[in-house]
Amino acid sequence: MNQHARSCSREGNVVDGRTLVIVNPTARHGVSERLVPLVVSLIDDHLDYSLVLTERPGHATELAAEAGSYDMVVAVGGDGTVHEVLNGIMRLSAEDRPVLAVLPTGSGNDYRRTLGISTDLTSAVREILCGRRTRMDVGVVNGVYFANSLAIGLDARVTARAAEIKSTTGWSGLPLYFRALMYVLFRQFHAHRVRLSLDGGPTLERELLLVAITNGPTYGGGFKITPSSVGDDGVFDVCIIDRVGLAGALWRLPFVVFGRHTWMRPVSLSHRTSLRLESESPIEAQADGEVMVTTVYDVHIEPLGVEVIVPERWSS
Repeated sequence: MNQHARSCSREGNVVDGRTLVIVNPTARHGVSERLVPLVVSLIDDHLDYSLVLTERPGHATELAAEAGSYDMVVAVGGDGTVHEVLNGIMRLSAEDRPVLAVLPTGSGNDYRRTLGISTDLTSAVREILCGRRTRMDVGVVNGVYFANSLAIGLDARVTARAAEIKSTTGWSGLPLYFRALMYVLFRQFHAHRVRLSLDGGPTLERELLLVAITNGPTYGGGFKITPSSVGDDGVFDVCIIDRVGLAGALWRLPFVVFGRHTWMRPVSLSHRTSLRLESESPIEAQADGEVMVTTVYDVHIEPLGVEVIVPERWSS
């Protein structure tokens, strides 16, 4: 038996039935596809599984939406793959939803941080095989589910630019996000005048750089935008950054990277269960790294809405 199986500290398998492994072969410029033989070697003899490579955007959602006969669905890729798989699983009735597991082979992999999953693939497989089930909150924006984060405003423009840079350079993770951020700060920096309501409260007009709504502490490959956020407390962590000038944004940036910005005057953090944002003109957003553009964002949380696999010793 392989070392990753021998190292389990308890008997039994977290998976009772069949497993569907959904691989995004284009994640991290094709790295995921090259890792398929390793994934197969690690799970052979331990899981009753089917493995499918996605063929187009949205395919993982379609596959997961038809996985009601499976006990577990494994998303192999980055946050975008997790996003698609989650949206497929959530189309199923609650009693038919398989448990979600993540093997991080993408560029950002922020949701694996929220779940405590290792970046090393062998360790990540061991953490799934020897892990435990728990439930995590799920966000919903305009009917679309998100696992880890939603950002509206400046950050969504950064995400869109990062996708362009990644397609031509192969960069990934925090360096990719930082390079995209520098581009947006110097060429597309502006605030947004919006109408904002939190938890059904009064609607107020505000000028904002961004609104980040999270179930986990990081996005953008490691930016600690909401450093205290956890994914199973039934509330979002909401970070709102009011309008500041470019110079003010630049000197504050290092504090945001390391999660040391929470004391700053333009920054407010709170726990919320719903949010509505309206804008006269379309405003960009990103949900788990997937870009959206519209004038109204209705956001709410589904507490403990999805069952996931986490390492045995994980704690939120």
